[in-house]
Amino acid sequence: MDLITVGTLAIIGLVGGFMAGLLGLGGGIIIIPMLLYGAAIPLKLATGISMVQAFFATVSGVMIHRRNRTVNVRLGVTLGIAGVMGALVGSFASASMQPKLLLSVYFCLVALSILLMFFAPRQEKTGPVEVNLPLAFVMALAVGVLAGMLGVGGGFIMTPLMISVLRIPTRMAVGTSLLMIIPTTFSGGIGKIATGQFDFQIAIFVIVGSIIGAQFGGKVNAMVSPKVIRTTLLLLLIGILIRTAFDLFGS
Repeated sequence: MDLITVGTLAIIGLVGGFMAGLLGLGGGIIIIPMLLYGAAIPLKLATGISMVQAFFATVSGVMIHRRNRTVNVRLGVTLGIAGVMGALVGSFASASMQPKLLLSVYFCLVALSILLMFFAPRQEKTGPVEVNLPLAFVMALAVGVLAGMLGVGGGFIMTPLMISVLRIPTRMAVGTSLLMIIPTTFSGGIGKIATGQFDFQIAIFVIVGSIIGAQFGGKVNAMVSPKVIRTTLLLLLIGILIRTAFDLFGS
């Protein structure tokens, strides 16, 4: 493997990890296209590498967010348990679904995430945060089903839900979202490795980059205003929506 390829893979990991630490995403929605088009990695390997790196990126991100005191452990564990339960149901349900239908579900979820960000409260709570755990559990269960159908972590929809519906402060929503994603990415990564959809020699550079990137993303998250974090997430979601629209309606 030449130095240019190694550098490309490391940069891809850095970018994905940075966005995970900054926005509370697993990074798959960024990593997979970059691996496909930037490093010419086959799709199956790209999804496997993305899932495994997402685990390391989220663990790294949670560590920096814990130091920043922007993780609600009780909420994150509740969301994680519900998300894994839902993902199991969703993964089985998706077996008989057509690819275009799955893409349509993804399109609708991204659109919903954008709407949630538009209607997010302008003033964030200060002081102790009270959370409606039963409501959070139900939301995470539903998100888990949909995420299991689509093969994604669900952070792109759960973070907006926490901000707009549960009224969780933006930084805490990001840190808690990362905690929620850890069990999903761990189980998904084990599955990808067990089924041969993984290449350690390629993945190691992406993983190292993502661990470092998540640390930087978490530090930037603590430095910038919640408005900057929300705006960045919103712009990213709009870009994903446009790209998905081309894939869905362009053919």
